Amino acid sequence: MGASTVGILADRLDSMRVRVAVPGGDVQALLSGRTSVTLSFADGYYARSTEQDLQHKLAALAQLLWVGRTREYNNALQEAFSNPTLNGPARIGARDIAFAEARAQLVATGASDDGRIRLTVQGMRHWTVRVAPGTIRALEEDEFIAGVRAAAARLIQDQLDQMALLKARSYA
Repeated sequence: MGASTVGILADRLDSMRVRVAVPGGDVQALLSGRTSVTLSFADGYYARSTEQDLQHKLAALAQLLWVGRTREYNNALQEAFSNPTLNGPARIGARDIAFAEARAQLVATGASDDGRIRLTVQGMRHWTVRVAPGTIRALEEDEFIAGVRAAAARLIQDQLDQMALLKARSYA
């Protein structure tokens, strides 16, 4: 892998922008670069929501964001590694299978500073969002959005850290 290939991939990932919305458009998110998540609500949606509504919408939004991010990541890989032999059949060994199984069980978490908002994902497929009772009454919309942003950043960092450890254990 040449330095220019790594540079193309890094540049593409650093400039990645993925925008998604839940059906109905009440809640939207933007992933900028590799780790920055920005949340927004349709006018008045936050004030008329319940914590349970937010949990379900945010979990759906997280899944959509991950799918969009994966699509952009794959596009970036395709651009950086335009060598057609990379698209051929992969050679998968026992270590690769064990790695994939361990990755599917990996659980990453992130929480807001006050702990009111907690995000959890297993294997980057099963998303859970917990919003503490009373959060909507206690936090203004912009405070809630900041809490989600902090929780998302912590979840992403936890996932990255755990993946690095898993790769080191699996392929050492």
